[in-house]
Amino acid sequence: MNKSDNSEPDLDKLFKQAFKDDLPPEAEARMNRQFLQLKRSLGQPESFDEADEWPWHGLFRKEVLAFASAVLLILGAVMHLGAPTSALAHSIEQLKVIVTITLSLDRAVSMDCTVLKPEAGGENASYHVRWRANGDARIDMTAAGGAQTIWISDKNSSLIRPVWQPAMEFRSPKLFAKHLEEQYGLMQTGERSSTASGEFLITGREDGQAVEIIVDAISYLPKVLKKYALDSGRTNGSRLCLMEVQFHWNQTMPDLLFVPGSLATKQ
Repeated sequence: MNKSDNSEPDLDKLFKQAFKDDLPPEAEARMNRQFLQLKRSLGQPESFDEADEWPWHGLFRKEVLAFASAVLLILGAVMHLGAPTSALAHSIEQLKVIVTITLSLDRAVSMDCTVLKPEAGGENASYHVRWRANGDARIDMTAAGGAQTIWISDKNSSLIRPVWQPAMEFRSPKLFAKHLEEQYGLMQTGERSSTASGEFLITGREDGQAVEIIVDAISYLPKVLKKYALDSGRTNGSRLCLMEVQFHWNQTMPDLLFVPGSLATKQ
């Protein structure tokens, strides 16, 4: 009697064997946007409200539907731009990395990060951003003009003065993920040998700046983000760092930190 093979296909292996070249930059950027848009839409429960009406209900997991739909979108983008279909495997692997990072950010229950930004005259402005999953956020700033603290909610976020702007893209994991997907350009996976064991590097660009993010290889949460002047370091000089952000995730934070006007000791 012949035994049927019920093992699941190794899609990663299949794509890597069949598709080995890189996509043209314009195709890859378009593919990236489409894939990440799809991921966000699939994350909304209402996308599956009618699942009970499907005759194959229960046969497919959300991840399988997402992967299949993404491949169709990718193939459509490639064929529309006339790119060879032998150019997908590496790009799909990069997209999987970015999607895994943004999903890890979506699951975070707290974030504690420090933002260091050089100012004119050699001074540094520093921002200490703390956030937790119920929406509480607090930013402490220390600069040449002194120290200040603000407590942020969705209602007052649009009223924040420009002096706080360097920290605003990090005021919640959701906003950070949005910047990673939409503002940092096409992120590329860097060489793991360029970082410590258990970490890897992704890179991108934003408004004429180079962006580098060191990611924990187990949690897929960012550990360090740096922004550099794009052309710095190409000659015999050191790279000009325009911003450095250090992240700590899922730590317990006392309620008093998030009470406006409280005199809680800074952690």
